[in-house]
Amino acid sequence: MTTGRSSGLVLAKLRDDIRAKRFAEGDLLPSIRQLSLQHHVACKTVQRALRVLADEGKVSAEPRHGHRVLSRANHPNRGCPIASVLTAPGQAESEMDAIHRKLRDSLQRILSERSWSLLNVYGSGGPAEDIMMQLRAGRAWGVLLDSLNQELLDLVRATKLPAVMMDAWVEGAPLDAVLQDNYLGGYLAAKHLIDKGHREIAWLGAIGRSAHSRERFGGAAAAVAAAGSHMPPLRRFESTDETIVSSIQSMLSGPDRPTAVLALWRDVAVRLVETARQLHLTPGRDFDMVGWTTKDQYEGYKAAFDGGSIAPAVVWNPEDMARLAVARLTERWANPDAPITRLHVKVELKQTEQRESSLA
Repeated sequence: MTTGRSSGLVLAKLRDDIRAKRFAEGDLLPSIRQLSLQHHVACKTVQRALRVLADEGKVSAEPRHGHRVLSRANHPNRGCPIASVLTAPGQAESEMDAIHRKLRDSLQRILSERSWSLLNVYGSGGPAEDIMMQLRAGRAWGVLLDSLNQELLDLVRATKLPAVMMDAWVEGAPLDAVLQDNYLGGYLAAKHLIDKGHREIAWLGAIGRSAHSRERFGGAAAAVAAAGSHMPPLRRFESTDETIVSSIQSMLSGPDRPTAVLALWRDVAVRLVETARQLHLTPGRDFDMVGWTTKDQYEGYKAAFDGGSIAPAVVWNPEDMARLAVARLTERWANPDAPITRLHVKVELKQTEQRESSLA
């Protein structure tokens, strides 16, 4: 679009103001009338300048509000980073932190392929506005969120900063999300046990704690329902991190212990194997089970079986998640008004393995 001399001057000044962060992403520009008075030009002159800024992706026109500065004013090819926001780091050696570390490593590698940079932001449960200040100070052009902080999600959405939830989601979340295919993983795990002839299948672990748990249980329950009326409902042994051992002992010690167990978290699966061993029970001999782990942690999952047959596990790759999240964030940056989308990372059921015999 061509502009006259007056609108060109207004356009240059507004560009400079946005570049210098005098108007930060999410801010509303002064009204057309205010800009007209400030620059001593007609309102139509200001409107022409604003249309150019909108075409460049620097601002968006919002009916009844005005023109809002978009984070596209920050650009990856100008050295502005993608921010990765983790609001609950947890314990350094926990399973989830191992996943976070793998995701961060994958993000760093993927972004370096494009000569882009990564800004790591830890909220540690602090105020959402503090996190937003870090994003503004770092001039992030987009953000990947592993957070269920509703205030933070709403603030990010309101500023129109391109954002994708990564390995985190809650029903009704206002942002794009990239998740493990929890439903399919739960379905495949339960169907595997049903196909082996099991009619007493137990669910071990939380259900309502997170969307991950709810969806995995939903997938497993759907497989049971699809098997027909001869299948009883899943026997539920819900537990927290603090009660998991007692739940396993209760489940396996009774005379009516289940013949198969769904332990669809890596830590839960490993704890099941360890506790069963203490009770002189062996997975694959005394009961069947299916676990859940990441591709890079599968060797550690195998090691828990200490020389015995290795139970099947639902496996997914954090690097796939990182690549899909970056791709979706780039799409969101290019098309800010696109509908909210939820994408799933592929999961697969890795079947039982037998340890290689030491005999020639």
